[in-house]
Amino acid sequence: MSTTVVADITPLPGHEDEVGHVLRAAVVRVRHEDAGCERYELNVDPRDGSYVMVERWADRAALDAHAAGPAFADLSAALEGLLARPIAVRALTPVG
Repeated sequence: MSTTVVADITPLPGHEDEVGHVLRAAVVRVRHEDAGCERYELNVDPRDGSYVMVERWADRAALDAHAAGPAFADLSAALEGLLARPIAVRALTPVG
């Protein structure tokens, strides 16, 4: 069963563009490298410059492999010191 992930990403003030650049690069890499990725879509809230990543994975195993893989590790390292708070992640299971 597929798993949907919603991640809220809040840059430190003044780092919105830098965070956006890092996230856009991650989108390209994850779509190319991570098996089981059905959707990896970056969105921005123009009101405050925060980002929302909406992901869909073929199953929980694909999500777990992504979380343990190099693309995710590199993304986490690149965002170090650029975020106002830890990324809020919700993993959701479809019910209907």
